[in-house]
Amino acid sequence: MTTSQSSEEVEIDSQEIAMEDDIDKPVIAIPDIESTENNKKKKLYHSELNEEIKEDDKLNFKENSNEEKDSQNELSSISNDLQIDVEPPTPESSSSSFQIRNNDNDNDNESSSSSSTSLIPLEEELNEQEQEEEENSKILEAVPLSETLEQQEEWWELKMTWSGKVFELKVAGNDMVYDFRDRISQLTGVPPDGQKLINLLPGSKGKLSAEHDATRFGTLGIKKGTKFIMIGTRKEDRFLGKGEFANELTDNFDVKYSKSAPGLHHADDPRNKRKISEICEKIPITVMNEPRKGKKLLVLDLDYTIVDTKPLISGALPSLECARPGLHEFLEAVYPHYDIVIWSQTHWRWLESKLVELDMIGGSRNYKVSFVSDKTTMFPVWSQRNGKPYQHEVKPLAYFWNTFSHWSAKNTIHIDDLSRNFALNPGEGLKIRAFNKAGQAEGMADKELIKLGKYLLDIAKTVEDFTTLDHNKWKLKIQSAKSGNPSVNPNPSNPANPPQ
Repeated sequence: MTTSQSSEEVEIDSQEIAMEDDIDKPVIAIPDIESTENNKKKKLYHSELNEEIKEDDKLNFKENSNEEKDSQNELSSISNDLQIDVEPPTPESSSSSFQIRNNDNDNDNESSSSSSTSLIPLEEELNEQEQEEEENSKILEAVPLSETLEQQEEWWELKMTWSGKVFELKVAGNDMVYDFRDRISQLTGVPPDGQKLINLLPGSKGKLSAEHDATRFGTLGIKKGTKFIMIGTRKEDRFLGKGEFANELTDNFDVKYSKSAPGLHHADDPRNKRKISEICEKIPITVMNEPRKGKKLLVLDLDYTIVDTKPLISGALPSLECARPGLHEFLEAVYPHYDIVIWSQTHWRWLESKLVELDMIGGSRNYKVSFVSDKTTMFPVWSQRNGKPYQHEVKPLAYFWNTFSHWSAKNTIHIDDLSRNFALNPGEGLKIRAFNKAGQAEGMADKELIKLGKYLLDIAKTVEDFTTLDHNKWKLKIQSAKSGNPSVNPNPSNPANPPQ
């Protein structure tokens, strides 16, 4: 689909679709066709789950006027690097039309094709791998919180009075104080930082602040059946000064997780397991294109992984120029082996609209996105940072696995530029270098997707169980194959994978 492009800001509004609460299967996407001011059509797939979008989630989108550029030279160059043959996409084409070239012809192809982009030299890749290992070594290893969990989880039933109304709350002892304050915010609209709690916790001066967020509720000493009063003003009723309208800064501090790290893993935390179950129950997956039998799952982060988000949001560059070089060719190359899911820490309105502008959905490309997932399917966890609790959001892959039983850790890979997003599934995460140089010479020379495409194709054809892989060494596996030693086991702690 081609999106109309103008210099005026257009606010995307989607019709809200009511859905039943008890849904135990994926929701088939209902196309939502809307007209822009230029009477052009934009297609949004997601159905809304009886929620009103908050003001800070509403975004104005700038349509950038830009004539379509001839991309055949770039397509040929990238296809050469990925070692694939690409047929021009046709509207009737519903599947990828790629054929992997015979590796025996690689040398002939390289020597006879002086005008096309040559394969990345092995020495260059080795130097790059060393640089990345040095950068990754600076990322702190996540340190679990020093705490004791309840073996037999207990529940607290409380009664809260606010603005003349009585609310009944049920809180688990393994819940964080953050969860408790967030639940009150959901019920009343009063932000956590504006909640004053009377007669709940003696000695807290009537307030549970952010400093308590990483504390388990069961350790606070609150009696079961406690009645308390909450005083606070809803966010929409507050008077905000000009300074309070400033955009929130994103915390790019990263931590890495290991399956072999000591302490309680986030995936084993009863609180996190319950959070995943709640998300699966309340937010059914909206399917754009049905997952295909026998295909592996490729989960792709959007922001700074496959697009440069800053110019995409600001409109400083046309949307297509914000995409990482070789994006469409990469997706077309891996599509025969993987179903594709996009996961972004934004709202689905923004996510799907930008995917339309990037020509990733609604067009005639030789790949299809199965569905998207947004910030509502993420939740916070805590580790330690400089001896203090550190909070960040995570992306639980079990949200997909619980709905589609043919996917699991054995056939799923998650690509992201932040290791912290792998907290619940460290073995399935592959960290890619952040892409934030769109429109610059360095950005246009980026070849990360070319290398990633080779790796994904290789493991899709040669590895039956992805849990035997160490994705931290993904570039070394490419180099081993290029140097004529493809049998090198990427994870020395596991036996080599048998030939398929």
